[in-house]
Amino acid sequence: MVRKRFHKNRFNTTKISNARRLILIREKKLIESYYDFIECRIIKNKLICTGESQPTDQSIKYKFNIVYDGLSSPKVNVVEPEIEYNDDIHMYPKDKNLCLYHSKTDDLIWDFRKHNLYNTIIPWTIEWFVYYELYNITGKWEHPYIDHRLQNIKLIDVETD
Repeated sequence: MVRKRFHKNRFNTTKISNARRLILIREKKLIESYYDFIECRIIKNKLICTGESQPTDQSIKYKFNIVYDGLSSPKVNVVEPEIEYNDDIHMYPKDKNLCLYHSKTDDLIWDFRKHNLYNTIIPWTIEWFVYYELYNITGKWEHPYIDHRLQNIKLIDVETD
């Protein structure tokens, strides 16, 4: 009698893992071909990219991380300088990830088959830093956004305020 050496679902998991790895490799290559200021590596089935953005010559440099598992929406965090959450800026309160789009108002649900980091998340991250700089000058978030305060969820349109 021959004993099975592997769990019966192991091969299905490998196929999924290989498909995800191909997505991550594709994203890494696209980012590296478009952005020389972002370094990416694949660690434990996640693409981790580190970059810097300086909106103007007078601005400080912002260091950020993008973490992407190849399937769900990527997460973007500011590494330096630390930006504390407050209700007026466009961040999620729980994990301080940048809020770069809203699935309902922007009509975008992240789909790895349709979307790439290099032409969505990265330009939006750079744009986020521009609006953060403006916020530091005016005290008001100048771009339309969804209010992330738990007690006050509504769309804020800057042009009508």
